Amino acid sequence: MSDGRGSSTIQQFAVRSRRVVFLVGSALVVGGILAILSGRIGLGVALLVLAFLAVLARGLMTVMRGWRALAERERAQAPRVPVRGADNPAPVDQVATALVAMNGDALPYRIDATRSRDGVRVEVRWKHEEMRWQTLFVRGSRAYAWCMKVDLDPSTGRYKFIEHSGQASFNAAAGPTGAAAYGKWSWQKGKTFGTRSGTFVEAADGQVHVTVPAGPRTSWEGAVMIKPADAKIPVFTVLRNHGWRPRWDWFGARMFEK
Repeated sequence: MSDGRGSSTIQQFAVRSRRVVFLVGSALVVGGILAILSGRIGLGVALLVLAFLAVLARGLMTVMRGWRALAERERAQAPRVPVRGADNPAPVDQVATALVAMNGDALPYRIDATRSRDGVRVEVRWKHEEMRWQTLFVRGSRAYAWCMKVDLDPSTGRYKFIEHSGQASFNAAAGPTGAAAYGKWSWQKGKTFGTRSGTFVEAADGQVHVTVPAGPRTSWEGAVMIKPADAKIPVFTVLRNHGWRPRWDWFGARMFEK
């Protein structure tokens, strides 16, 4: 998520803070259990709560750093054009060209337009997002996918769209009591509003492998995320600026365009 000298400093802090939290947390848990067994329940519970808060705070540090890095990703910029009214929509070929023109190698998604039986179908597909990691006792992976299909009707200047999103995960862990592994896959079809999915991981150097739109990377930390709004907002801005509207254009419908 960072590079150069800053990355080295952050990594050193991350390693040291993980060790401190592990040692202090372990001591608090042991002390809490011993206090409860000796009848000092209040003290024991307080120590266990402190251990939980220490681990939670350390985890939040990783998550916040991941969100900051992902917030720096490039976003498409809708072209500046004279805004048309809904009673004078631009030709469908002009709209499709404007949408595809927003593509860029640094964008985490790609926009394509193809002729369909009833007009033009615009497909906005998020590029590959996958992360694999390995720690002392845990190995895991997480992958995300998202696609939006927008159908443009040139006879009415109207559009309709649907979203497809999914994720797959795998985790395997080994410990004193044995080993366990499980996987999960989900896929859904519909419309979303303000959703985003992300995973942030820290491990030893070279044990986190990330494949993102910018390319593969191996490091001591990694972050993958899909945020549909980053793609939907510029797409629907272009459509509306060109005078195109959904069949039912009201506040609730516009919410799902973000």
